[in-house]
Amino acid sequence: GVVGASIKLISPKDSLVTASNVNGAFSFKNVKSSTFTITITTLGFESVNRRFLYNEGTTALHLDPIVMRAQSKMLNEIVISGTPTVTIKEDTVEYRASDYKLRENALAEDLLKKLPGVEVDKDGNVTAQGKSVTKVRVNGKDFFGGDLKAATQNLPADIIDKIQLVDDYGDQANLTGVKNGDPDKILNIQIRPDKNKGFMSRGTLGGGNKERYQANLNVNTFNNTQQISFLGNLNNTNSNLFNFGGGGGMRVMVGGGGGGRMGGGGFSSGGSDGITLVGSMGLNYRDEWGKKVSSYGSYSFSHRDNNLTSNQLQQNNFQNTLISNDQNNVNNTLSTNHRLNWNLEYRPDSLNYIKFSPTFNYSQSNSNGISNYIQNSNSVLSSQGLNANGSDSKSPSLGANLLLNHRFAKRGRNASLNLSVNNSNSSRNDDQLSDYTNYTVNGNTDVYRHQQMDISNQSLNTGANFTYNEPLSRTSNLELNYNFNYTKYNNDRETFDLNQQGTVSRNDLLSKNYDYYFMTNRLGVNYRVNQKKYNYTLGLSVQPTLLEGNTLIANTLTSNRNKGLNFIPVARYSYNFSRTRSFNASYFGRSNEPSYTQLQPTPDISNPQYPVYGNPNLGAEFNHMVNVRYNNFDFNSGNVVFTSLSASYTENRIVSNIIRRQDPAVGLVQETHYLNTDGFYTVNGFYNFSKPFDEKKYVFSLNGSANYNNNVSFSDSQKNIGKNWILSQGFNVQINPAKWLEVNPGASYSYNKNTNSLVSNTNTQVSSWGLNMNSKTYLFNTWLVGIDFSKIFNKGYSSNLATDPFIMNTYLEKQFFKGKTGSLRLQAYDLFDQNTSVSRNVTANSIIDSRSNRLSRYFMLSFTMRLQKFNGQANNMPMQQGPGQRMEYRREGGGSMNFH
Repeated sequence: GVVGASIKLISPKDSLVTASNVNGAFSFKNVKSSTFTITITTLGFESVNRRFLYNEGTTALHLDPIVMRAQSKMLNEIVISGTPTVTIKEDTVEYRASDYKLRENALAEDLLKKLPGVEVDKDGNVTAQGKSVTKVRVNGKDFFGGDLKAATQNLPADIIDKIQLVDDYGDQANLTGVKNGDPDKILNIQIRPDKNKGFMSRGTLGGGNKERYQANLNVNTFNNTQQISFLGNLNNTNSNLFNFGGGGGMRVMVGGGGGGRMGGGGFSSGGSDGITLVGSMGLNYRDEWGKKVSSYGSYSFSHRDNNLTSNQLQQNNFQNTLISNDQNNVNNTLSTNHRLNWNLEYRPDSLNYIKFSPTFNYSQSNSNGISNYIQNSNSVLSSQGLNANGSDSKSPSLGANLLLNHRFAKRGRNASLNLSVNNSNSSRNDDQLSDYTNYTVNGNTDVYRHQQMDISNQSLNTGANFTYNEPLSRTSNLELNYNFNYTKYNNDRETFDLNQQGTVSRNDLLSKNYDYYFMTNRLGVNYRVNQKKYNYTLGLSVQPTLLEGNTLIANTLTSNRNKGLNFIPVARYSYNFSRTRSFNASYFGRSNEPSYTQLQPTPDISNPQYPVYGNPNLGAEFNHMVNVRYNNFDFNSGNVVFTSLSASYTENRIVSNIIRRQDPAVGLVQETHYLNTDGFYTVNGFYNFSKPFDEKKYVFSLNGSANYNNNVSFSDSQKNIGKNWILSQGFNVQINPAKWLEVNPGASYSYNKNTNSLVSNTNTQVSSWGLNMNSKTYLFNTWLVGIDFSKIFNKGYSSNLATDPFIMNTYLEKQFFKGKTGSLRLQAYDLFDQNTSVSRNVTANSIIDSRSNRLSRYFMLSFTMRLQKFNGQANNMPMQQGPGQRMEYRREGGGSMNFH
C-alpha cells in the first residue's frame, strides 16, 4: 500500500479530497455523481489521472486496485565539505579525486593530468612540482615494484579516492622521523573504500596497416586486504608496460615532438626512439596473513626488440680547434628482463616492527650496430669510415633488506636498524670493429682495428644504518645515527686482437684484473624540535671515506689507496601556515664514489679515435645541496602555487680532460682522461601557478623553470668553464564546460645557451616553441571523438638535423552495452607522417645534436571490453540514488538519519 497519497475526486456536481491510509485504502462519502475523475499524487511515484463511468445509483462503488509506478527526480548536487581540494603537509601534497571531473573509463593517468602542479608527458612520465616521480604505491604499498606506468596507465580513475605526492626518505625515515639525503618523489594512490571488494578487468585487441598490432589485458581483484593484479601486453607500437631502468644520459633540452597517449586507455605512445616490438607481463600480490603479518610483492617480465636509426653531429671544442663528427647510426637491440620484488612485514606487538624485502633481477641483452662517420678539424676533412659493434650481456643480481624497529615504553624513544646486502654479476662479450681512412697521417692512411673483449664485473654491497631517538621534552628530541656502506668490485677484462686474415691474439696490455672497494662510515647527531606549526633539525655528521684497489696487468701488480674526510652539517626547517600552505628549507651533503669507467687503470680503445683512460687515484666527490620550497592552496579562490629553489656545489668534482694527439697509425686521437677539481655548481628554480574558474570548468596553469650549470672541464689540460642556461615556460588551459566536451590547449617555450671560457667561438644557443592541444568530444552519449596534436618550431640546431614536426593523432570511438563496457575505436597516429625526435646533449667539452626515428603514421582498429563489479564498504562521496535505494548518513555521537 502507498501511504499518505493525496486523492482528489472531481465530478460535474462536486469536488472531494482525501488521503490513503496505512494500507493504501481510501473512500469518499456522499458522492453526488457516478461519473467522475480521480487524480492521485504522492512523492516518489508518477501521478495517476483516471476517469470512471458508472450508472447512477445509491449503492457503494468498489474500485479495482490502482497500481502506481515509481518515479525519482534527481535534485541539484549539494556538496558539504570541510576538507580543502588540495591538502599540503610537510612532505605530502594530497588531492581528492572526486573534485576533478572525469568521464567513464578514464585512467589514473587522465586524473593526474588534471592535478595542479603535476605534468604527464607524451610518454607517460610524471613530473610533480618540477621533480620526476620515480615510484608508485597503492594504499601505501609498492605496486609492481613501484613501476610508475604500470599503475597510472592501467588503474581506472573511478576506483581512486585520493592522490598523494610524497617526498619519501625511505621506510626507516617513515618510522623514525630521521631524514637524511635527497628524498624521492613518490606517487601514492588510495583506493576508494567502496571498491575494496570486487574485480575489474580490461582487454584490448587491435590491428592496423603496416602490420601494426596490439593486445592488452588488465585484471584486478580486491577482497578487503587482498589484492591481485595481472598485466599483459603484446604490441609493435612502442607501448612499454614496465620500466626496467633503461635509457641513456640526461638530455638537457628536447627539441622534437613525438605523439602520445590519448585518454581512455588503449592508445599506445610512439614517443620512444626507434621502432619497438614489446611483449611483457606481470603479477602483483598483496594480502594480510593474520593480524600481525602482511605480504606484498610482484614479478615483471619484458622482452623488447628495438630498431633505431639516428643522425648525430658532435662538436668537440679545443683552443683554436673545432673538431666535428657527423655520423649515421643503425642499431638493433634485443633485451629480456625479469624482476621479482617481495616484502614481508611482521608486527609481533605494538612496540616492534620487522620488514624483510628480498629482490631478484635478471637482464639479458644482445645489441648490434654500425656507424658511418665523417670527421672534420676546423672544417678540413680529417677522417671518414665506419665503426661496427656487437655486444651480448647477462646481468643477474640478488639482494635483500631487513628493517628492525623498536619503540620503547617511554614516549618518543625509538631505536631502528636497517641492514642491506646486494650482489650483482654481469658478463659481456663485445666485438668492436673500426675501419676508416685517416687524411692527417702520411697522406691517406687506412686504419683497421678489430677487437673482441670478454668482460666480467662483480659487485657486492653491504650497508647498515642505525638510528636512536631520545626525547628531551614533549617537543624536542636528540637523534643519533650511524651509517656504514661497503662495496667491493671485481673486474676482469680479456682483450683479443683480430687481423684482416682472421688471426686471433691476446692483447696483454689491454687485458687486466682490477679489484677495488669503496667504504664510508658516517656518524652524526641531530637536535630536532617539533611544534604544532613548525619543526626544525640541526645537526652535524662526520664521514671518512676510503677507496683502495689492486690491478694486475701482464703479471704486474699495482695498488692505490685514497682517503677522504667530510664534515656534513644538517639543517631542516618546516613551517605549516595551515593545512593548505607550507614552507620547507633543507641542507644536506653526500659523497659519490667514482665509477668503474673513471677508475679503470687500463685504457678502453674499442674506438681507437676516442680511447678512454681511467684514473685509479681519483677521490670521491662530495655534494653540498640546498633546497627551498613554498606551496600554497587558497581555499577560497582555488589558486594553487608551487615554488622551489635548489642549489648544489660539488667538491672534488670528477671531470674529463680531452687531450688531442697524432697517432702514427690511427691519426687524430681524442683521449679522455679523468681528474678531480672544484668549481662545479648548479642552481635550479621552478614555479607552477594554477587558477580555476566557474567551478573548475576552466583551469589556467602557468609553469616555468630556470636552470644554470657552471660546468668545469679540461681541453688539452687547460681548464674550461662552460656556462649553461636552460630556461622553459609553459601555459596550459583545461576547458571542461560540459560533460560532453574536454579541450586542453597549451603552449611552451624552451631556451638553451652554452658559453665556454676557453673557446669563445663555440658558444651556441637553441630554442623551441611548442603548441599542443588534446580534446575529447562525446556525441549522442555513446560516440567519442578525440584529437591530439603538437607543433614544434626549433631554432639553432645543426641545419642537416633540424626539423619542425607537426604530430596529429585522432580517433573515433563507439561505445556499446550497458554501462558502456565495450568500445570499438578507429584511430590514426601521426597523420602527417612527421614523427621524429631532435635533442641536444651538452657534456664536458662537447655539444651533441641528435635526430632519431620514431613510430610514424599508421591506422588501427581496436576493440576494448571492460568488466567490473564491486561490493565494498560505503564511500564518503556523493552517489546517485534511484527509486527504492537506501542512503544512510551516520553522525558522530551514534545517531543516524535514514532515507528510503
